[in-house]
Amino acid sequence: MVKKRTPTPSHTVGPFFPARFFGEGDYDLTFVDDPAKRAQGQKIYIGGNIYEAERVPRWNCMVEIWQPDAGGCFNHPNDPRHSHADPNFMGWGRRSSDDAGWYDFVTVKPGGYTDPLTGFRRAPHIDVAIMSSGLMRRLVTTLFFPDEPANAEDPVFNAIPEADVRERLILKPAKLEGAPADATAYRLDIVLQGDGETPFFVD
Repeated sequence: MVKKRTPTPSHTVGPFFPARFFGEGDYDLTFVDDPAKRAQGQKIYIGGNIYEAERVPRWNCMVEIWQPDAGGCFNHPNDPRHSHADPNFMGWGRRSSDDAGWYDFVTVKPGGYTDPLTGFRRAPHIDVAIMSSGLMRRLVTTLFFPDEPANAEDPVFNAIPEADVRERLILKPAKLEGAPADATAYRLDIVLQGDGETPFFVD
């Protein structure tokens, strides 16, 4: 006889993220252990606000990014070119949004690459995951670069049929106060719901 099981309620991914989840340099992907040994490539700074509906700031989000290095390589065995990966590039970072919903990262502009599973050419991009109190699952999206010809053929970018919605994933050049002097700065606000909602992908 099969015993009937009663479903239990689901939980959110919060309710909070303590400070110990975040190391001092977790937002800077341009080095691994030694800040004197920096990753190759064009240093960039990305930042923006995370908003709920009606542009209400979403504070205490855990924001994670991951990406290939400037040569388009991941330092992971699943990448056929992983032996060529930059040993001084972290490839992954984490940041908590502040009271205004602000998040930011220092990294390098990633190179494009051919997806070994699908054979599709991927444009330079940065993947983003957001976890926060009230969210039933993590939200995943992708940031693309402006004036990048490879965007036209990228299968993820073009999975969004509406051009104006795709535009919400394109980083915007900006002058940002926290940007390092030697970095190119970009801004992209992330809207969790409501008008101008950021496109999110199935994880």
